[in-house]
Amino acid sequence: ALAMDDGAHALLQRTHAGAAIVARGVEIDTERFAGGLAIGGRHKVALARLTRLFSPPLHHVPGIHPSAVVDPAANIRDGASVGPLCVIGPGARIGPGAVLLSQVTVAAGAEVGAGSILHPGVRIGENCVIGHGCILQPNACIGADGFGFVTAEEGSVERAQKTGEVTAFNFDIQRIDSLGNVIVGDNVEIGAGTCIDRGTLGPTRIGDGSKIDNLVQIGHNVTVGENVMIAGSSGIAGSATIGDRVVIGGMVGIADHKKVGDDAIVAGKAGVGRDVEPRSVYTGYPARRIKEQRSLEMDQMRIGRALRRLRAVTERVDRLEAAADGNEEGEGGE
Repeated sequence: ALAMDDGAHALLQRTHAGAAIVARGVEIDTERFAGGLAIGGRHKVALARLTRLFSPPLHHVPGIHPSAVVDPAANIRDGASVGPLCVIGPGARIGPGAVLLSQVTVAAGAEVGAGSILHPGVRIGENCVIGHGCILQPNACIGADGFGFVTAEEGSVERAQKTGEVTAFNFDIQRIDSLGNVIVGDNVEIGAGTCIDRGTLGPTRIGDGSKIDNLVQIGHNVTVGENVMIAGSSGIAGSATIGDRVVIGGMVGIADHKKVGDDAIVAGKAGVGRDVEPRSVYTGYPARRIKEQRSLEMDQMRIGRALRRLRAVTERVDRLEAAADGNEEGEGGE
């Protein structure tokens, strides 16, 4: 049995489990659990350890599956597993104990660190580096080209930034090639369908211990610090810098070249168009400090109430004026 709050107390009285894990402070009849009783502190930490104990093993066999295509110049270390229909390019390095499940591509010169797990459909681009102990969920794409284009003459966005108006037009859009790579640190987790673009000249970096959810877009030249958490459907535009231990909620947008300081929290659906200070909480669109945003929301509520009162007063004045006009007409008729 697993009881992590006082609300589970009644369930514990009815369970037939022989052992239980409970959060500290939960009242429980210890004599009911002859198989053992574990008392934890932070209940989700206990849950994390428990789930690891019961997590089913990956179905893989060390070695190279017959259907895999492995370049002779690739280096596959002992204990690594290369699954069905994987493609390993020339000069690629697969570390000891790494697991590549089906249909994984590791391009030329790329590296996958020891003990990392790449789920089906993962794509690692040329010369990109995946650290030790990483987990990449299905169809993560590491090292696609960055979104870099330029017009031969000054384009609409450049002109609008100066004048606030669209007085230039986008013709002859030219590609800026991506010559850099992506460097992912150790113990990083990257969610399904997430894309991390390679840098233009240098690397796009993801720091050790960071956790990235599904369907996140990280643009070229971005630096993500250590132990960062990024929730799903967020987008970080090119050359942004995310500090250490930052938490980014779901569907957050961060503009190019902006900096988010260490230990900051950006709440879900925020639109970050300016730098975020360290150890601050930002929310809303455009993103503001949470106290400022709440004050603004309160002001908006007050304005709404004032407008409703003004509307009621205006309607009353209109009725009084109409009544007065009617009285004047009646007196004139006499």
